Amino acid sequence: MKNKIGFNLIFALIALPIGLALLREFDFQSLTFCKTALGVLYLLTFIISVFLMLKKNKKASI
Repeated sequence: MKNKIGFNLIFALIALPIGLALLREFDFQSLTFCKTALGVLYLLTFIISVFLMLKKNKKASI
């Protein structure tokens, strides 16, 4: 069987508010973050949570 891309609801619930906070932190006029360290932290957390949300399910075949 093929490994299908799984969808993890827990990481989706984490990614949604972090993504919204990331949008609030980003200044579209100057294309920078208002608080650089906080913006980078939000960005890294958002990328990791999206990666873990869409990670393939590995099931052991017997």
